Amino acid sequence: KYRRNEAGGTLTQEELDGYALFNQKCASCHATDIFTDNSFRNNGLAINPAVNDIGYFRVTELEQDRYKFKVPSLRNIEITAPYMHDGRFYTLEAVLNHYSNGVANTQNLDASLNNNGVLGIPLSSNEKTKIIAFLKTLTDNQFLTDKRFSEY
Repeated sequence: KYRRNEAGGTLTQEELDGYALFNQKCASCHATDIFTDNSFRNNGLAINPAVNDIGYFRVTELEQDRYKFKVPSLRNIEITAPYMHDGRFYTLEAVLNHYSNGVANTQNLDASLNNNGVLGIPLSSNEKTKIIAFLKTLTDNQFLTDKRFSEY
């Protein structure tokens, strides 16, 4: 609603700050109105050899797709935990902590997460709080409670 300038689309200052940070630090992958570029990327999750979760490689059998997973939409992200392709993170805070200080330099790591040997996306505690405030604005309660989309 905010992006379309519709009624009910007013954001607080914290949410606006989070939106600006999101555009600066996250929107290269989580782009468009559905907040994904629909690409497959390696976001630096630590590899669990016991699981052998090789990502998009399983489909393409191309070595450059090993450990890449589809960039998800962030619509309704507040209520879609657990996060990541394997559900390893239970909170949005844990996701942002991964990006700020948990990125592993794995095979095919997305270039946007390795800046001259510095891994991840620099995020302060305050920036994380603001980004999460913005992410929560992507929750569409009208859609989520619409009886037309319910089994019950």
